[in-house]
Amino acid sequence: MLNARDISEIERAHSDGLSSQQILELCEKHGHPLSEATLRKYVQLGLLPRSRRVGQKGKHRGSRGIYPVEVIRRIDEIRRAMTAGDTLETLAGHAQGVRARLASARVALEEALEAAEADLKERDERAQRAELQALKKDAKAWLQRLERLADKTEAQDEKARRERAKKLER
Repeated sequence: MLNARDISEIERAHSDGLSSQQILELCEKHGHPLSEATLRKYVQLGLLPRSRRVGQKGKHRGSRGIYPVEVIRRIDEIRRAMTAGDTLETLAGHAQGVRARLASARVALEEALEAAEADLKERDERAQRAELQALKKDAKAWLQRLERLADKTEAQDEKARRERAKKLER
């Protein structure tokens, strides 16, 4: 498992996101290998957010999938939960699934707001910018409320995990 310092350093170093190859390399580097198939499985189950397509500079270079950097933290949380006895299917129905979907929603919302802002700048629509700023504020508040709900759910899941572990020890 990664420690909090390792995770913070990775998040700081890769704040723009990570490719699947970078994720696999980081996991390998820290002694916890992850296969491409396992990464895809986590995404399919909703435990990790889907990657977003990002164009590469240069003619005919195409695009590549970038995951939000928080996937490293999520992968670590998934592994810890599985070590404590949870299954992937159980996790997909609990807080981990909520967190992954929340991350995807955050990315999609930010992209939509950025696109709207760019469009308004091109049109020089000052009157609509105030409305967009209000939408940004509302979106941020909504995401924070959902994050707090996920925190509460995660705390309940952790308590239940500890109780199951105590029962198994008896």
